[in-house]
Amino acid sequence: DGEKLDLPDKHFDLAMEYGVLHHVDLDAAMLQIARVLKPEGQMICTETLGHNMAIHLYRKLTPHLRTEWEAEHILKRRDFLTIGKYFEQMEMRFFHLATLAAVPLRRLPMFRVALRSLEAIDNLLLRLPALKWQAWQTVFILPKPKKSPHDA
Repeated sequence: DGEKLDLPDKHFDLAMEYGVLHHVDLDAAMLQIARVLKPEGQMICTETLGHNMAIHLYRKLTPHLRTEWEAEHILKRRDFLTIGKYFEQMEMRFFHLATLAAVPLRRLPMFRVALRSLEAIDNLLLRLPALKWQAWQTVFILPKPKKSPHDA
């Protein structure tokens, strides 16, 4: 249970998750993760973002692919403020904006060439603060958990 980890305090150097945070109560889960990490530990996360309107439309058109909770809790910028309460820093990288245009080509011989070209475009676009939050996914590293109130 990500909201009630039955694990010792300050036990792990590293924790990783892939696409789970939008399934849990962020405050409860982040409190637990920060609690079980050593003071110099870190969390590595891979998550889908909820800002891109095309992806949002796709999610609305395919409700059978996810639960209602999941659809409503895809991470948004405000959620990273919650996550940031539990860690000293947050290093983020954004992925898949222009590359989404390659999805219809995935079965065609030209797919790999198109994907490489679109990845090069993403390398430029996703450096722009106004566009990076439109990416489909982010990988973020959360080093150094903050002391929890019960540590004081």
